[in-house]
Amino acid sequence: MPARCQSGSPPADVNHVDLRARPRRPPRRALLAVSLISVVTWWGCLWPLAAGRGSNSSSAGGRSSSAGGKDSLVASHCARYSAFEAGIAEDLLPWYDQGISEALADRLLQERSMGGRHRAPGLPLAVVGGRLYVVGLAGDGPGAADQQRIANCWPWQAENLVTYAHAMRRLVARWGGALPDLEFLVETQDAPGQDMGVGGQGQPGAQPDPAAEWGVWPEPPARQHGRLPVMRHCKAATSTDIAVPIFHMYTLRLDEALLAAGAQERLARDHPWEARQQAAFAAGTNYHRHQVVPSTLKQWDGKNRGKTVEMVREALADYLAQELQHPNITYSKGSTPIADWARYRMVMHVDGISCSSRIVQLLALGSVVLREQSGYMGFYDRLLTKFVHYVPFWSQRPREVLWAYNWVLANDEAARAIAARGQAFARHFLSREAVECFWLLLLRHYARLQRFRPGTRAVAAAAAAARNSIGTGGAQQLVLTPIDDWLAKQEGTVSGWAPTHVADRGGELDLLPAVDMTAAAAVAGGQGGGAGAAAATAAGAAGAPGAVAGTGRIGGKGAAGRAS
Repeated sequence: MPARCQSGSPPADVNHVDLRARPRRPPRRALLAVSLISVVTWWGCLWPLAAGRGSNSSSAGGRSSSAGGKDSLVASHCARYSAFEAGIAEDLLPWYDQGISEALADRLLQERSMGGRHRAPGLPLAVVGGRLYVVGLAGDGPGAADQQRIANCWPWQAENLVTYAHAMRRLVARWGGALPDLEFLVETQDAPGQDMGVGGQGQPGAQPDPAAEWGVWPEPPARQHGRLPVMRHCKAATSTDIAVPIFHMYTLRLDEALLAAGAQERLARDHPWEARQQAAFAAGTNYHRHQVVPSTLKQWDGKNRGKTVEMVREALADYLAQELQHPNITYSKGSTPIADWARYRMVMHVDGISCSSRIVQLLALGSVVLREQSGYMGFYDRLLTKFVHYVPFWSQRPREVLWAYNWVLANDEAARAIAARGQAFARHFLSREAVECFWLLLLRHYARLQRFRPGTRAVAAAAAAARNSIGTGGAQQLVLTPIDDWLAKQEGTVSGWAPTHVADRGGELDLLPAVDMTAAAAVAGGQGGGAGAAAATAAGAAGAPGAVAGTGRIGGKGAAGRAS
């Protein structure tokens, strides 16, 4: 830090300089320039401290968790989405006391990855030096040879893991130079795996395998807990999962279909509020509901009162048709195109196995969303508010939908405002850029909690050396497979998939263009442009009509998704 920043005191104000001895007073413009330079210099010294980046305590070996000026590029580009940060901080609270040690990171590999002992549908990733890798288990223990194979999972889980792999590949391709080194795991299990509430199925007693088997060094028993930092698309209020965007955010093509200005104009033109039917409508695929977490257990009235009903949507459709019998509150068991839902003034959202991605579509329609209170939460939920963005129902029993329906009819002006705010929320916080910024903000905060050097296992190496009496040695490198190599190795491993399915999937996803955002901003910055504006301009240029979309082939130079 330069000498002028070390004191932490603001620079002397030029207005306090004794000018009486001077024959002439300096021009006012010159004084203003000097004042501005002084204030900027002073703030430049304080900003790293104010932003929590003035010192490094998040990792071993003095490694900074920040990328310096490039870190501020992310902050500038994602400033419009800074509201996400409060929810991110709350999700990360379980690790603020002890941080994320390398032993906890190893337990995460053991318990929740494809190559671990449970063959869980978790994709362990590492960003090291701005490049993305899939993490293999340390040493020669069980799972190391598998290299995290998607064939260890059910086909639909494997599909979702491939989707996340391509999405993270694109994220790091765009922002790798501004991302800190870190390890993290994204899982595609639908329901929360850790419930720390009273009566929940937490995992405080989970024990890692002995170091001799797994090549890892366990934490002392007194420090073990069930707080595995799993990133998952759905959580409950009492679960310690870290909520992230669902894989469907990369397949629904929300921006073009519903969020773009043209799509919104069509909805307003084809379905003005006054012309929408004064009815509440829903439809959807029937799923069983995971209700092990106590806060997600559904209560019923009518014939199902006191029962635990697994097929929630099917039972609700029967309840509305056979028991409530209101002509304007209906649930279709068939499939209805999402655009047709806009004919109704009210649309009902009912979760599936856990969090349903349909909510992000329904909010965009301009109808009032009557939202079931399922107890499940998505990455956006801390920003969604009852009676601001949607009208709640079924906190205690399904009959509450009748009250919600009548409330909307009796409060037309308020209902219209709720519909508009829900639509505005979707346009802003559920767009491609918003989803990208959520990941960037999350990974920056997550990296600061890690208390080890990503990509290595110093404790494991020291323990192994001590057991073999060969000295402590250096840090043990994990099995890090470049993301392109890993994706290529998955081809042909899942029964029923085409030989190029994994690569083809990347070309089908709704991803932002493969623009190096840090380089683009640096070039534009040299021309006097702002970092955020420069990055946005670069992305816009890459996605302009006529731009050539990439092939999606792994290892190629093209984008892995269609240019937007």
